[in-house]
Amino acid sequence: MRRASCILTYCIIIVLTILISCGKNQNEKESDTETDSITVKDNVSTTISTDIDKLGKILDFETYKPTKVKFKYTLIDNSGQNKRLSTPGPSDYSLEALLYFDAETFEKFYEFDRYADYPSPEYNREEFKFEWLDKEILLELENSNKDYEGHPDFFFTEVNGKSWYLDGKILLKTSSN
Repeated sequence: MRRASCILTYCIIIVLTILISCGKNQNEKESDTETDSITVKDNVSTTISTDIDKLGKILDFETYKPTKVKFKYTLIDNSGQNKRLSTPGPSDYSLEALLYFDAETFEKFYEFDRYADYPSPEYNREEFKFEWLDKEILLELENSNKDYEGHPDFFFTEVNGKSWYLDGKILLKTSSN
């Protein structure tokens, strides 16, 4: 009888441990799917997100859609909706993005590049060291070809786009000014 009681106690402890462990994993999964961090100060709002659809409202993904993204979008609202402005004007924005692509799509970028005629943009890799990037991406950027000077953005923005190609990834930077 005593042995059966001990076995039952051990079984209960094991079941509780498994349940608690599953709960922790679920919480970790929920935090992994959290996609937005939004801060607002005066007329400036900043969003850091991994939501492809949200970024697709800012960039043109009609021809080449990434498989994964992470971006920082800053909007300076000069519409006059707040009391700070005496004279409304156009709003300004800046965008920093990391776009991941499958190998087939990335080859299409290189194929386009082989036939494109454009002057070297002479971008500095320092421009693409976004403070929100993971260490691995920053290291890959730092170790990228020393002679490489980036690309203009041919695919996603209408104006002012700068891009830096990594292995299956593009760092993109653009702004309204």
